[in-house]
Amino acid sequence: MVVVKQHGGSTGTGEACAEIVREVDHPHIMVNYDAGNVMDYLNLDPLPDIQKCAPWVRSFCIKDHRNFPQDQDCGPGYGEIDHYKLLFPVAFTGLKMPLCCENIFAPVVPRPQEPEGVDRLARRAREFLEVVVAGLQRLTW
Repeated sequence: MVVVKQHGGSTGTGEACAEIVREVDHPHIMVNYDAGNVMDYLNLDPLPDIQKCAPWVRSFCIKDHRNFPQDQDCGPGYGEIDHYKLLFPVAFTGLKMPLCCENIFAPVVPRPQEPEGVDRLARRAREFLEVVVAGLQRLTW
């Protein structure tokens, strides 16, 4: 499978990526959703955008984003994106989707210089996503 990911320009939103995927119209070309890039490049709330492309999403580039106190990408749970609301539109599709963490770092503070500090942030990102996914899985609709 090949996925199209938001990265500004003609692929700035999930909606734009879904339009490309629909035009290509091949079952092995889908969308990888990156909410952090939607916030970062376009300063748009990714939650309405995911609604417009959810049927074509097959994977996620998980990172968070903050506009305050600095305009900065960060690890999941450190930013302004509500990951429960982000993942909900695809949570009950029956599909297994990779959640790939592109950024695990805390905003504003310096990045760790030692491997143990990076390991702590990676573990925190994994545990945060495990809690979100477990919470969504408990919902019944």
